[in-house]
Amino acid sequence: MLTDGNNYGQIAGEVTIKENDQDRIIKKILIAIDDSEHRGKIISYGLTIAKSLGADVTATHVIDRGSVAGLSDTGNLEGYFAGGNHPYEEELIKHAKELLGEVDALAKKLGMKINIHIIINVKSVAEGILDYASSTNMDLIVIGTKDKTGGHRFLVGGNSNKIIDHAHCPVLAVR
Repeated sequence: MLTDGNNYGQIAGEVTIKENDQDRIIKKILIAIDDSEHRGKIISYGLTIAKSLGADVTATHVIDRGSVAGLSDTGNLEGYFAGGNHPYEEELIKHAKELLGEVDALAKKLGMKINIHIIINVKSVAEGILDYASSTNMDLIVIGTKDKTGGHRFLVGGNSNKIIDHAHCPVLAVR
């Protein structure tokens, strides 16, 4: 009989998982959402997995320094980085709370309580997610693979690629 070496079950055939809470592999899940039209799938996958495993969930949205450009009609970023244009940051935080409210609402419908966390003022979205997941000992990160317009990011440097390549834990990339 082949086993996985951890007494979780046979490699070929039926696999059994221990019920002891200490033996659960995935206890903490980070669901990282963006502003894309595909965030509903990311949320659904993350919450479904969390509910089935009894895992704790933290939903997050990252506001990186470059995000401010999306709200600025004038392109005046100097004031923001100098600390003078707080309305942009406040608007981004308000929008992040709305996005994360979607996750919280669905979690409540499923009878789940989740944590909400906004990551702000980081160099990049990927860096924010990676640092937060590592510092909070997440066991799984759930992310999307499409950008805000729905296009795939095939080039090295896309947020999902960076997260997959550098995460300390498994990553579920939802497309």
